[in-house]
Amino acid sequence: MGAAGLSHRQALPAMSDLDSVPPPARDERRAELRVPASTLGNPRTRLIGGSDFSLLNYTPRSLYGESRSRLLIGARISVRLATATLNAIVTGRVVRSSLIQVLDGVPRYEVAVSLEDAVDWSRDASPADAASLDAVAVPVAKTTPAE
Repeated sequence: MGAAGLSHRQALPAMSDLDSVPPPARDERRAELRVPASTLGNPRTRLIGGSDFSLLNYTPRSLYGESRSRLLIGARISVRLATATLNAIVTGRVVRSSLIQVLDGVPRYEVAVSLEDAVDWSRDASPADAASLDAVAVPVAKTTPAE
C-alpha cells in the first residue's frame, strides 16, 4: 500500500469497456459456416506421414474429420487434400482429438484442425486442370500448375 493507503495495482477495465474487446480467435473459428465434405464431390484426404483422415466438414480456416491416429491437441500437422479443383497440402494445429469408437480393436478419433492459412475452396479449375496441380505446403490458396 502507498502513503495514502492506495494500492499500486492497476485498475481492472470497467464493464462498459468490455464491449470493445475483440472476441478470441477460437470464437471466430467456430462462427464460420461449416460445409459438409460431400459438397466437394469425392475428396481424398490423408495425414502427411501418417494414416487416413476422413474429412466430414470444413471451413476456409478449419477441417473436421475422423482418423485412426491419436493426435495430440496442439500438435502441428499437415493434411493432403485432393478434390476436383484443389490438390494441396495444408498445415494447422489440432484443436480437438477425442476417441469416438473402437471397432474390432481399431480406434477412431474425431479430429478438428485449425488451419494456418485459409483455403480457397471455390477455385475455378476444370477437373483436367486439377489433375496436373502439384501439392504445395504454403501458401495453400496459391497452388500452381506443374511445368
